[in-house]
Amino acid sequence: MRIYANEREGQIDFFEKFGIDYINNPVLIDNTDGVWNGNILEFKLNLSNINKTLFQAIKYLSKMRIKGESVPSNIILVGLNAATAYIFESKDYFNDIHTIYYGAASRNNESFIARTEPRKILFDTQIGAFQLRTKLKECNYMPIEIDENCIVGWAERYYREYSKATKGDFLGDDVTASKTIGEIREPRLFKGLIIPYKKKSNEKFKYLMDKLNDHMHKKDLGAFYTPIGYCQKAKELVDMAIQRVPEGYDYIILDRCAGTGNLEAVLSDEQLSHCILSTYEYYEYKVLCERLGDKVRTIIPPVEMEDTYDRGFVRSADALSKEFIYNPIIKSYIDNPCCTVILLENPPYRDDTSGMTGIKSKDKKVKSFVLEQMKANGVKKTNELANRFIWSGFNYYLRQKTDSYIVFCPIKYWKIDHLIDKQFIKGFLFNKKYFHAAPSAISCILWSNENAKLTTISLDAYDMVDDVAVYNKKMVAHRVQNEITKIFDQVTKDYLTIPYVCNTNGYTIMDKDGSFFDDEILGYFVGRGFGISNPNLNFNLLRLKFSDSHGFYLTADNYYNKLPILAIKHYLMFCRNWTENEFICCSADKGMAYAEDESFLQSCFIFACLDYYNKCLSMELSTSGHKRIVKNQLCFDGTTIANSKLCTLALNDDEQFLIGRFTKTLAEAKKVPEYNPAFSYGTYQIQNELNTFVYDDRGHKVYMHEELNTAIETLREKTYEYFDKYIKDKLLKYQLIK
Repeated sequence: MRIYANEREGQIDFFEKFGIDYINNPVLIDNTDGVWNGNILEFKLNLSNINKTLFQAIKYLSKMRIKGESVPSNIILVGLNAATAYIFESKDYFNDIHTIYYGAASRNNESFIARTEPRKILFDTQIGAFQLRTKLKECNYMPIEIDENCIVGWAERYYREYSKATKGDFLGDDVTASKTIGEIREPRLFKGLIIPYKKKSNEKFKYLMDKLNDHMHKKDLGAFYTPIGYCQKAKELVDMAIQRVPEGYDYIILDRCAGTGNLEAVLSDEQLSHCILSTYEYYEYKVLCERLGDKVRTIIPPVEMEDTYDRGFVRSADALSKEFIYNPIIKSYIDNPCCTVILLENPPYRDDTSGMTGIKSKDKKVKSFVLEQMKANGVKKTNELANRFIWSGFNYYLRQKTDSYIVFCPIKYWKIDHLIDKQFIKGFLFNKKYFHAAPSAISCILWSNENAKLTTISLDAYDMVDDVAVYNKKMVAHRVQNEITKIFDQVTKDYLTIPYVCNTNGYTIMDKDGSFFDDEILGYFVGRGFGISNPNLNFNLLRLKFSDSHGFYLTADNYYNKLPILAIKHYLMFCRNWTENEFICCSADKGMAYAEDESFLQSCFIFACLDYYNKCLSMELSTSGHKRIVKNQLCFDGTTIANSKLCTLALNDDEQFLIGRFTKTLAEAKKVPEYNPAFSYGTYQIQNELNTFVYDDRGHKVYMHEELNTAIETLREKTYEYFDKYIKDKLLKYQLIK
């Protein structure tokens, strides 16, 4: 019998002995010791406590269920040095597998006691090895129950494996006029893996409906779940809006994108009796009707007709359509001068450049009525879906000074887009992390339907602890007047044109328009809009023109004054707090005032030439049958323009240290066989082309040149420290960040 020195050695030997191809198959998944066919394996050198090891495997199975992965029917615990296997059946631990566990699976397992006797196999004998190998060939799985803890994981898997599926195909229910019985109720793809869901409606999943949309509907809807703690803060604004209703007036609370009614669920019965709700997605509509239908004034449409269901949507509930704008039920209140209108909405926020609605007519997408009206009225910022809701809200529903709009939305509709000029009453800033999204700021503001020209508004920021909104700090939003493009330069000379442009990663593609090129042109700065979101897409320093031409050329004459724009990108990308992300943005409200500060220009120059996000590359291009080397001139490698400029500057101790770190990094890069001495290298190109790595059998990166990787990581960290010390505050001072 072989005695193993460590668990990994024994595990690999076991895999090889029993024909488990862990290299070419997904065996080592989810931090387990291995899943093979319908078996989960847990290895120990010595099984000193079978109960503890069993519970560890059960915790792994629980996590697999939550992720939407098939749950193996067999649990096999392997004692390597004793060549012993203990086999348990997962079904005997059904309830345990359906429990949620927190923390590492290997911890806090001492109190668990197995409820069944396992089958014991000694696999160092021929008969034992035969029995275990036979068990390892079994491909049986334990059917699991679908609940709110695991349904998102199984939905994601369903859409991955059935790419044309819709939410209706997955969910369905027993109460819809569409008669769609979804996968969770009659499993086909998941037959034998899940237990058919027995409840007639999907009300249990009301807080997860946005997460259960198929990928196409997620894109169309752009919807987010609204957490209960923030709904309660919004109710404070609803109470304030109701106080503004003139005595003797009726009022309605209109929500055109109510989803499953989270915003309204916290309202009082009296307030609900004034609500008119609608939602665009069909299965949300069904939950909304079941949840609040008997409490609100009405839901649009009030009842389901035979043609209500339209490919996952509600036919008459597209809030941006002419049909909805002039809905006779809503219109009867809008036309009543003795009725106050309060809009309460968390509209979808996404860019919709096409301007199409999600509903189709005869397989052709329909142009948005609201979009057409916005363009006819000269509104410029029309791509954002949320902007269409907000604009149409003020233009079609609010008529009197006492009307109100309470809206959840990223602040840029007021701060940047200048979509409205209305009177601010009160507002909050919430963390979008709790909306099933990435951490960032989303405002919730009560606006009065009164005209007002405001340059600042003050919002109370609230985080969330245990579903309760907790005060964080006060944030002041400053309105931006001038886009960063105001400080861009245009090419005015005639240059050679070459048939190449860059992608956002800095690498080239052929293009019929091509790039201007000359020794005077050092790069191309991509800059789109105000960069309040997606700065890695909207701001890029490239060697050649960007493929869709948003930006300007850096030349030998202008580059030194323009490199602070790259520092803006860094600030936006590395906002340390959610209250800044999607709240602050770039501006040119002080124009080129920063260019009078020589120390600031020098800091930005050194930072830009060392920064990883300077994506200028050296490259070899073929033009007219001739090859030419295009060098990166904005780095400190060799005889570049940047190096020549550096020699003219008086460097402080921090700057000398930084340049020394780059010199060390470059020295390590030159040891790599792929290093091209004809190129000049910046940090980005060294990282992407020379700092090579492979993945080990657990998916971890193993770098081939450890000294180089260490040098790069140190340089990046020290560069960012330099940014924080010398650049960050001045970006605010010169209103490049606002």
